[in-house]
Amino acid sequence: MLDTMRRKKRNPLYLILSTLSLLSLIGIVVFLKPTATISLGFVAIPFIWLFFIPLVIFAFSTPSFLLKSRKHGVLIAIFVTSFFLFRLFHLTHPLFLVLLLGLFLTLELLFTSKHV
Repeated sequence: MLDTMRRKKRNPLYLILSTLSLLSLIGIVVFLKPTATISLGFVAIPFIWLFFIPLVIFAFSTPSFLLKSRKHGVLIAIFVTSFFLFRLFHLTHPLFLVLLLGLFLTLELLFTSKHV
């Protein structure tokens, strides 16, 4: 019986990605001003948008490693990114958080349903 049931192993790549993205997040928060910009030719990109790249990687890789499921990692990464984008655009009313939680709990139930 135990031979037929295989255990999913944790991928160490997710742990490495999580650690590196956490270190880069800490570096961005500590050393860069949110109002500073990067000039790329004719385009000036604020550093605040560069904050979201390691945030998404960290929010994806940590739950993917801990829960052994990429699906849960993607859902949690989208939830965390959406929450911080709401905060960035000053949508801080508690109702937004409740609606966001409701949406992602519904998506979680939809994706983990065995009847589909």
